[in-house]
Amino acid sequence: MIRVSGVQMRVSDKMEDNLPKIIHALEESDADFILFPEMSLTGYHGDFSQKKTEQAWRQIGTVCRQKYKTALVGTGCATEEGKFIQTRIFGTDGKVLGTHEKLVPTQSDRKWCTPGDELRTFDQNGLHFGCLICNDMWVTPGCGPYPDPRLAYQLGQQGVHVIFHAVNSGANAMHIPYHESNLALRALESKVYIVVANAATPQGAVNCASGVVGPDGQWKVKAPREGEHRFTCDLPIEVD
Repeated sequence: MIRVSGVQMRVSDKMEDNLPKIIHALEESDADFILFPEMSLTGYHGDFSQKKTEQAWRQIGTVCRQKYKTALVGTGCATEEGKFIQTRIFGTDGKVLGTHEKLVPTQSDRKWCTPGDELRTFDQNGLHFGCLICNDMWVTPGCGPYPDPRLAYQLGQQGVHVIFHAVNSGANAMHIPYHESNLALRALESKVYIVVANAATPQGAVNCASGVVGPDGQWKVKAPREGEHRFTCDLPIEVD
């Protein structure tokens, strides 16, 4: 049995607003894996300080080690190759287990964001899992003329138990049917759990719920669409 949790939090443009929320959620959670929304640490923009971001990463790693938690944190990351939208995975030892860089950034993302170039899988506490970020899953019509690489299917073919899906998708209700039916069908197709953490929005209800979709395509837990929330779900997965 694996206990997963997701944090639907309002993401500020200022890291000093976001970091305390992340730390507090990690300190309070009784889950094995805690997922945070896309760009939940730095804010959803390219104007972040890499130095301050790295300092925040160290603080998060320390809490993960102290609490023996695995955290999947949305963050900006600047390297010599460019700026990336990243999910950074901190293991139970506080060290970075790995990273996933958004492979299918939207057209607006690409004004400052470089696409990632590798789909990876990870192992922690016996769980084999992958990560996707927002449009990686959906390749939403209207968000850019990009082909759908079917990344969820690729991860399913690599035998993952769970896909952790970090999202910051806004409040346009037109997208709800597409986003949520897409999650259900991809979970069903590949017989995986999809754990979703969306960013709460001041505009009202998010256009994709946070929660867990099971391999049968049904929601196992679903957070309210409005406001900040946390959810927890026990997944009946046999691990070594």
